[in-house]
Amino acid sequence: MLGTFPQRFAAGLSVLAVSGCVSVLPVPDAPDALYRIDAAIVRPSLTANLIIREPDAPQIIAGQALVSEDTSGAVRFVPAVEWAGRSTRLLQLALVDSFAVDGDGAAVLPESGVSAKYELPVRVQRFGFYQGDAVCAVSVGLLDASTGALIEQMEVLVQRPVMDTAPVQRAADMKATAEQCVEEISVFAARALRAVPSD
Repeated sequence: MLGTFPQRFAAGLSVLAVSGCVSVLPVPDAPDALYRIDAAIVRPSLTANLIIREPDAPQIIAGQALVSEDTSGAVRFVPAVEWAGRSTRLLQLALVDSFAVDGDGAAVLPESGVSAKYELPVRVQRFGFYQGDAVCAVSVGLLDASTGALIEQMEVLVQRPVMDTAPVQRAADMKATAEQCVEEISVFAARALRAVPSD
């Protein structure tokens, strides 16, 4: 049944009201550039398989936005530029690709199903722009995968002055900072594994 005229009129007004609301919603601006994090150039060999999990990080720095924090502690998103995916996922994938393929072991993703005796947990403490610098600060450890025992731990801090305020240049500086961070993590992982006594 179509209903009475007042009912049909009221329904039409409801549709117009909803469509009007939708039309005024702001459309998010598309970023001018997306940035990935590439694997380390120097790729050390692993002596055993190593599980690389996605790093833990505060939610505000774990997404696609590049963030900037000033001296007052206020956090802002850098306009016009973004990571090409979740920053923590990009760090994870860069780490997996940052080891030589001719070693006795390999870096593997947890979802790969490949067995590994060791894990490399990474906790991101700072990842963005802080008081004029591009900063990557992480805590990284080597764990026994079967017992969860911590074998070795290290703090990594990469800090790079940012001289240009243009978003694209700032993003390029942050990308370089992240890639240096990945390289230092990979060097730590290879060294820590070599130091583990063989069975």
